[in-house]
Amino acid sequence: MKKKKIISQICIHVILVALTAICLLPFLSMISTSFMKVKGVLPNEPILFPNFPLYLENYVKAWTANHFQTYFFNTLYVSAVGLVVNLLISITMAYSFSRFQFPGKETIFNILLLTMMIPAQLAMISQYTVLNGLNMIDTYRGIWLLWGGTCVAGNTFFYRGFFEAVPKELEESMYLDGATRFQTLVHCIIPLSKPAIATQAVLAFNGYWSNLFDILTFTKSTNKRTLSVALQLFRGQYTTNYGLMFAASVIVIIPIIVLFVVFQKQFMQQGITDGSIKG
Repeated sequence: MKKKKIISQICIHVILVALTAICLLPFLSMISTSFMKVKGVLPNEPILFPNFPLYLENYVKAWTANHFQTYFFNTLYVSAVGLVVNLLISITMAYSFSRFQFPGKETIFNILLLTMMIPAQLAMISQYTVLNGLNMIDTYRGIWLLWGGTCVAGNTFFYRGFFEAVPKELEESMYLDGATRFQTLVHCIIPLSKPAIATQAVLAFNGYWSNLFDILTFTKSTNKRTLSVALQLFRGQYTTNYGLMFAASVIVIIPIIVLFVVFQKQFMQQGITDGSIKG
């Protein structure tokens, strides 16, 4: 039985490694092509390893062409602030629904969840009308208000489950030491819910970073464009310059990869509260 178990585990790992390699092949081909001077037609076979010396001109041109670097910092700015707004609203709402008792609590929460079923395109006209009435069209403030109002329902639902799993005895012990609700949230609930917060933060940042629909709809100025728009412009202008296109694509996804690498340990943490309360 032990030998069969070992053989089955080896087979599973071989299959997983093979599937991982298949998924990575297009990504590796894109990176390799970005370091080569490829125009007109792509090679019939994927390029897994670039030719040496590396052709770095693609990255230099991609970074400097069409104000690409300005769009990069615009995207970093609007995504980072949008993420902070999202976390502040989602965490405080989830804490309220998980710890406070008030009339209509579950009804309000269910209505909040129902908003997730409304397609973004269907709500666009009303959103545009509200932002236009607040003079927030073509401003990042309008984008942040939009994201803060439409992207927190799922996060609130996700965080609430984690917050409810934190033993209330931990909070009560902090109250006995003179802690306030805010101090309990910051020093107890949030640290014990880091895996959930890190996971949703990466997903939210990825959504903001690659958002094209909201940026095109609610901004008009060229200097407020983001990388999602810049990449579409690259696709139209450098359709057959694959090396340059792939270099621009690599630049776009680098921050997401860095963010995932930084928070990957948080994804794997489990049982943080185990043993915190004695039986």
